[in-house]
Amino acid sequence: MTKPFSPRELLARVKALLRRAEPPADAPRAIEIGKLAIDPASYRVSHSGKPVPLSTLEFRLLYYLASRPNRVFTRINCSMRSGYGSIRYAAQRGRYVRRLREKIESDPENPCI
Repeated sequence: MTKPFSPRELLARVKALLRRAEPPADAPRAIEIGKLAIDPASYRVSHSGKPVPLSTLEFRLLYYLASRPNRVFTRINCSMRSGYGSIRYAAQRGRYVRRLREKIESDPENPCI
């Protein structure tokens, strides 16, 4: 800040810095479902303690679905809410869900998670 400055401006800037330094109240939380652990802070997923390599899109989709248990999603709804708003991605959701099942399930044809 350059001189002269008003005390109100200084106070506003300090409050803004403090607000940015605080973690958001609705910060993503780690999720554990059975042997599956999802950590959104580091974008890591592990199954039975072993890391599961996922792409960013796969991770976002998995976290979105895992953070909303016992709900049914359409492909379009899931596409819009998981961060990719284009309808063209909606058709690809089935493929991403299949890939996720192959990576985290022992028997992808009969998923238990």
